Amino acid sequence: MQLLSIVSAIVALALAVLWACVGGAALTGRLKRNRWFGVRSDQTMKSEEAFALGNKVAAPGFLGAALVLLIGGVLAFGGRWGFVLGFGAILVGLVIVSVVAGLGMRIAATVPDAEESGGCGCCSGSSHDAAADHDEGGCADDPASDCGASSCGSCALQGMCTTEAAPDAKTTGTAH
Repeated sequence: MQLLSIVSAIVALALAVLWACVGGAALTGRLKRNRWFGVRSDQTMKSEEAFALGNKVAAPGFLGAALVLLIGGVLAFGGRWGFVLGFGAILVGLVIVSVVAGLGMRIAATVPDAEESGGCGCCSGSSHDAAADHDEGGCADDPASDCGASSCGSCALQGMCTTEAAPDAKTTGTAH
């Protein structure tokens, strides 16, 4: 029994350190897309943004699981039946991580793919020349032609969707 308590304590403490490091890195934005740590699924691996968002959402759960494992690992050293607390903490930690990983995957799935946004102009969120995008990406010559087709609204915010005939909100006294 004593050996099982020590084994469960060591496993719980090792997992606590692992999930604390992953949760802390994800929460602060230092966890980069990789194949080993964090929430890794089709949804999170489709882009850097999806990976960062999915893991940032899951990070508090990773840290909570690490706390549960730390407490369970310490208590596992405390007696004849300590292995029950150690293995119980491991099971609870796995459940917590599984639930928050699922939540992170669902949130990451909401991040649009580069292909979905059209890959051109201001609505793709790209930082390079919009004119080059229109020439290379096969997008329309008119930058405002995709207005209303994207949920980002950045074209409208930059005034590209307004026409010269549109009334000015300041002169009419109405808010849009």
